[in-house]
Amino acid sequence: LKLLFESKGNILDNEALINTLNESKTTSAEINKRLVEAEATEEMITTARSKYTPIAARGSVLYFVIATLADIDPMYQFSLKYFKSLFNLTIEKCPKDEEEDRAEVLIKAITLATYNNVARGLFERDKLVFSFMLCAKVFIHDGLIEQSHWDYLISCMSNKDRERPEQPADTIDWLSSKQWKAIADLAHYLPDVFQTLPNDVNKVRIWVDLRTPNDLPNEGITVCLTPPELKLPDGDWNQKLTNFQKLILVAAVAEEQFIAAVTEFVRISLGKPFIEAPAVDLPLLYADMDNVTPLVFVLSPGSDPMSQFQRFAKEMNYLERIQAVSLGQGQGPTAEKLMEKAAKTGDWVFLQNCHLAASWMLRMEEIIKERAEDPTQTHESFRLYLSSMPAKSFPIGVLQNSVKVTNEPPKGIKANVRRALNDMANEYFEDSVLGNDWRKVVFGICLFHAVILERRKFGPLGWNIRYEFNDSDRECALLNLNLFCGEQDAWDQRCLRTILTRFFAPKILEPGFKFSESGIFYPPDVTKLADCREYVETFPIQDSTELFAMHENANLVFQQKETRTLLRTILEIQPKAGGGEKGQTPDDIVFDLAGDILERLPEKIDIEQAKADHFTLDAKGRTNSLTTVLTQEVDRYNKLLQIMKVSLEQLQKAVKGFVVMSEQLEMIYYSFLLNSVPEHWSNSAYPSLKPLSGWVKDLILRCEFIRTWMISGQPKSFWISGFFFPQGFLTGILQNYARKYDLPIDHLSFDFTVYPEYRDQAEYAAQLKEVKFGETVPADAAIETPKDGVLIHGLLMDGFRWDDEHQIIADSVLGELLVPLPIVHMKPEMDFKPDPRKYIAPLYKTSVRAGVLSTTGKASTLPPTRRSTVGHAPHRI
Repeated sequence: LKLLFESKGNILDNEALINTLNESKTTSAEINKRLVEAEATEEMITTARSKYTPIAARGSVLYFVIATLADIDPMYQFSLKYFKSLFNLTIEKCPKDEEEDRAEVLIKAITLATYNNVARGLFERDKLVFSFMLCAKVFIHDGLIEQSHWDYLISCMSNKDRERPEQPADTIDWLSSKQWKAIADLAHYLPDVFQTLPNDVNKVRIWVDLRTPNDLPNEGITVCLTPPELKLPDGDWNQKLTNFQKLILVAAVAEEQFIAAVTEFVRISLGKPFIEAPAVDLPLLYADMDNVTPLVFVLSPGSDPMSQFQRFAKEMNYLERIQAVSLGQGQGPTAEKLMEKAAKTGDWVFLQNCHLAASWMLRMEEIIKERAEDPTQTHESFRLYLSSMPAKSFPIGVLQNSVKVTNEPPKGIKANVRRALNDMANEYFEDSVLGNDWRKVVFGICLFHAVILERRKFGPLGWNIRYEFNDSDRECALLNLNLFCGEQDAWDQRCLRTILTRFFAPKILEPGFKFSESGIFYPPDVTKLADCREYVETFPIQDSTELFAMHENANLVFQQKETRTLLRTILEIQPKAGGGEKGQTPDDIVFDLAGDILERLPEKIDIEQAKADHFTLDAKGRTNSLTTVLTQEVDRYNKLLQIMKVSLEQLQKAVKGFVVMSEQLEMIYYSFLLNSVPEHWSNSAYPSLKPLSGWVKDLILRCEFIRTWMISGQPKSFWISGFFFPQGFLTGILQNYARKYDLPIDHLSFDFTVYPEYRDQAEYAAQLKEVKFGETVPADAAIETPKDGVLIHGLLMDGFRWDDEHQIIADSVLGELLVPLPIVHMKPEMDFKPDPRKYIAPLYKTSVRAGVLSTTGKASTLPPTRRSTVGHAPHRI
């Protein structure tokens, strides 16, 4: 261009210009050629990159699932640095397959490596939560699960209080009211899938059949609307639902099978390795460590990794080079010196029980961080091992950049007995002068210890208080026959003694003795410990309830509890930004719910409206004791109603931005999203395990009961479940009787007579609204008021039922978990001695069966109730 600009005369005579123009033309053509090649190369790179984009997307999904685990337990910390290192290492180790298959191979390898490395650091109870979340989030990202379906499953929408269609009469014999509500909610909240389900269940029964792959032509969860032996017709629910939609249906109609269904869902979706506990052998964990990456044993009650660690150190020829210290007050400086010395010599350091040295944890984190910044300053053979119970004081930085593994006692009868025998010396078992009698007693104690450990999984049905029952207890029993000393619940002591007589009594020495009716469990007639261990290997993997002497309903309770725990855990760690029904925001949900509760909240109970008869004085000028109970109940309920009213009004203002959202209001806000009772309310309320929707409905019914009693006088039968403080009511009954007959109240106790009539408080309250003031409710006409004592209703039986025909207690019917007891006459008696033919059972406020003492100093246990029975069946204890 410069030559052209400066050119003079005929440009054709300018040879230099012509040559330059020719060169420019050649260069331009070359550039154009290279541009075409670059575009082709860029397109090729983009195409190649696009094949690997799903790998990055999968990594993103996996990491964000892992990041939520810390909300379950503070020890579940995994840094992005740790995950990226694992991600890259997996890619490097993955075999170089064909390019077309490599992306899929890498995705599977990264997903499995992530599961294995993370799951080994999770407690058993949380491993299925992790694998299910992993599977669901992957499917949501891939468009295989709709977000609204996932939100519905974990949000427990069936707990919401709303009007539902009446249950068809033809379904009552096989479908509970709770299941019908869940089915109606499926049709309401997910009409695109389940709109016709309520009509279909009116025609044919739902069968939930989780079969093994060998039983089906295609693997999967089978949810049948026809009996399994019949061929499924076209258009059947089993064929039109996806596996995840079947999960939703299982949760609605077969809650006890949900855990098994989730396990099967994960297996067929991701593969069998994702439902199995990853290997946690120390040699494998050691391979992931280095001189600046510690191994953290996350402990659980009853676990101790020290013996396992010492065996590994012996295999590595490092047993003599272990520097171990159990941390506690003042042990921090000692531990620091050991770490400093071992870092130079290449020894191993094991710091036990870090949770007991919370004040030193920050210093430990600094030491580990300093060594990680310059690994060359630490001997390459140095290894640091830490153990700690879950604790918020444990440094997050150490957790995020360490190898973690949980250490838990084994689960199941077989695993517990196996461990007991493996820990036992051959000489102890084989060389006693008592011979086989000694070995049978030893085996009986080991089996007894396993049974009382495994009873804990049944919750309050197993033990009122969750005792640890450590290995040291078993060893103490074997060495000293001094069993399980310590503070215990009185009813648990009775239960423990009864169980002990099955495993530690002269009868176990008799030939042919069996611990269970099936004959699977018996004291083996062996002379060698190895033979006894071999016999234990024949135990079933899945424990039946027969060895626990418990009804099969206990398994149903356990399975339902596991289902609720899994869904609740997932719900609590979900981001709180999701929408609700019809795209509502969390603010909309909370505001509307607060308004709904405010609208339904009962008015303050005005004691001035009380019937005058309540305050009639006796001959000595004393008020009826039950009137005192009534006024106290009114005060308690009014206080609770006022707390609720104020907090609900403030919450609505805070949601709209008119007032500051305080910490207390924020806790109420999130409780509403979880459908749980806010702690601010429950601290001022009566014990209850109901979700928020059921709790509010129950509160309204309670206030109606108190208000009706206050205005209309004493009811024929008192709803004992409706009392804020039922102990006061029972004391009032005794006090009235003591005054009437001039008796000392401390010599009085209750006798009980069961009436043939049943009463449901909700139905009774509805009847009250139908009658005019002063008229008698039809349900009361058939009941005669007793001369002394009172009639009560509202008691539920857990673990047994009432036989109306024979007027005795009997074993539960399978599937009936909490059944009502008929109306009971509570009659005070002087120096009462119970009939030995009558069964003495504890009475609790809730199914938890134990709780924190209230401010009155009274426990959550009510006085024992006595119900007639034939004999004294030990399995009912």
